[in-house]
Amino acid sequence: LYQTDGNIHYYDWSNQNRNYTHGTAAADIRMNGSAKLSVVYTGSMLQIIGRDQPVSFTGEILSVECGEQHIGVLRRDSGGGESILVLTETGEQVDQLLPDDQYIVDFGFYTTTGEMLWMQTISVTAGIPTTRIMTYDLAKRASTGVMQVQDQLIDSLYVTANSVFAAGTSQIIRYTHAGNKEIYREMVYGYKVLDFSDASGTPTFLLAPRQGNMHAVKLLTMNEDDTSGAVGTHLQLPSEGVAGYIMNGALVVVSRDKLYTYSLRGKLSSTASLELPVDEAIKLSDSMLLLLSNGTYYTAKVR
Repeated sequence: LYQTDGNIHYYDWSNQNRNYTHGTAAADIRMNGSAKLSVVYTGSMLQIIGRDQPVSFTGEILSVECGEQHIGVLRRDSGGGESILVLTETGEQVDQLLPDDQYIVDFGFYTTTGEMLWMQTISVTAGIPTTRIMTYDLAKRASTGVMQVQDQLIDSLYVTANSVFAAGTSQIIRYTHAGNKEIYREMVYGYKVLDFSDASGTPTFLLAPRQGNMHAVKLLTMNEDDTSGAVGTHLQLPSEGVAGYIMNGALVVVSRDKLYTYSLRGKLSSTASLELPVDEAIKLSDSMLLLLSNGTYYTAKVR
């Protein structure tokens, strides 16, 4: 899903019959989408692609996330209070999630036995930052539990069929889905998570130092058991990477002029030259990259 002057375009690389272009009247539009839902929105209006009428809001729309059958809207009301409005795929509001006395940091969707929404909030009233991650069952329209973390910030969440991994500034914490019970913590201080995959059946994190350029990375595998059984593999890259991702059960590193593929044990398996120098690379799927070169975007399939 991408935007050009006055138009929204959808490009489907597996089914060209699904492609479309829609004109837009507003200039300040933003977008969000999932495999099944796409929306465009401004600060006061949201349009679900495929629906005739837009959804209007009082207050200000700050951000939007799409799930499989629901849409989450982070809204600020006239008094400055924030909440997440839960909409169906038709635009009907079915719930409103309030952060109590905390600030909303992030939110999103994932699927286990059904569609779930998570909301991350933070409180600094006690003098130390406390992050709270609440999970919400969209079928039952009820909260299913809370994960609470002190003394570090949470950068991102990664969800598997059996676990929720919270990647923080000091640790990666594993929780179960049932009751959001904490199982273990693995120290990753000094590193940030760049990507994650469990396609091989083993949760695997790609990490890079928080300080410095991407000359070296670390692959970290962990068990979904009572203990992490963590195994780390350090890689020194032949040239500074623009981006790195776990794709097709391998590590793919994009530099300015080459694409390197490594096994998850750190062995270089192939090197490919790129036709144009790459400024930025974004992972679209397990086999597709979006490359930016001199202001123009290209898709590249990784085999």
